[in-house]
Amino acid sequence: MKRGQEEMKDKFEVSQEKLEEKLQNHQMQLREELKGMQVKVQDDLQEMKTTIEECTDKFDAKLREFEEVVEDEINQVKEEMNKKIGDLETKFTQLSTTAVIKTEGTVTTPSKVKAPTYDGKVSWNTYLRQFEAVACNWREEDKATSLIAALRGEALEVLRTIPEASPNYATLTSALERRYGDAHLQHVYQAQLRSRRQRFEETLQQYEADISRMVNLAYPTAPAEVIEQLSVSSFIEGLRDPEIALEIEAAKEASRFAINPYQGRDKEMKTTDGNLIDLLLELLQQFKNGQNLGRCTLNGGRKPIRCWTCGAEGHVRRQCPQTDSLLKAPGPSTNQVRQIRVHTRQNQDANMKKTRTYLDDWMYQILEKYKNRRHSKNSTFNKTRGIRC
Repeated sequence: MKRGQEEMKDKFEVSQEKLEEKLQNHQMQLREELKGMQVKVQDDLQEMKTTIEECTDKFDAKLREFEEVVEDEINQVKEEMNKKIGDLETKFTQLSTTAVIKTEGTVTTPSKVKAPTYDGKVSWNTYLRQFEAVACNWREEDKATSLIAALRGEALEVLRTIPEASPNYATLTSALERRYGDAHLQHVYQAQLRSRRQRFEETLQQYEADISRMVNLAYPTAPAEVIEQLSVSSFIEGLRDPEIALEIEAAKEASRFAINPYQGRDKEMKTTDGNLIDLLLELLQQFKNGQNLGRCTLNGGRKPIRCWTCGAEGHVRRQCPQTDSLLKAPGPSTNQVRQIRVHTRQNQDANMKKTRTYLDDWMYQILEKYKNRRHSKNSTFNKTRGIRC
């Protein structure tokens, strides 16, 4: 037993020695490998440093070359800019020395603004205002030259009627005025204004804008008060709805005395602006509430006859052309007919409400215009009195 234990002990010691020897050998190998790896890493680092230094040298060389190129280009641009600035200064000096000086002391040179073209298709008066704005402070010769250069199409044919020896500005404008001006068309515009009626699908805003345009074309030299009165009367005459036309006419007649307090009275009788404004406001309130007018129409104050069968105006029930077809088919009940009438009446009231709203706004605009005009007149009168005193 003891012998076996000793043998096992000897074997264990032998194996332990072998294991320690192997471990020592393995450690030696690892140390040698680590030393080799350290040497390799150091070599790699040295190689990387060398590569980085080479790249840095190349980058610095490229950067120096780029800086030299940029500096050369900047110098070239500076030279060109200095040359251009010198040329501009020379030209400016020449223009300053060759400018035309008038006897009044104002310096006028042809403007660089190009005049708009004219082909005869737009209003001559409108174009002339635009041209005069562009040609402000121009000489007459420059105006004539620019106007001739601006003519296009049919308008260019006007030059045939002007002598070549004297195509001055006044002659050109007179010829164009005779050809394309609105003076000889005033009678045409007046006839169109008298026959102008509100179209079926035309709104009151569109109708009023067109009436104002036609009045200004038909009476271009009339005062603002006359233009306003003509616009109102033409607007009323052309309204499609007779009830609205009669209401506006009555309101206009009632406000005529308020706007012209001296008409039909002695000139010494005066009305203050405060009373006039109160009267106009009361008139507008009455117009809104429908107190000053009844439900009158153009047929003598009576409502037009209406068929109870089809609901159309102009005939009675026994004359309705749809009576036979309606007798054959089951007709609506009394309640249904009543509902249809109520619905129709509501639509009419809604349309009338919209129209009266627009007319209220329009009347208020007229009132504001009158107040501003009265204020400007009073200011002018007070200034005149102050000067006289």
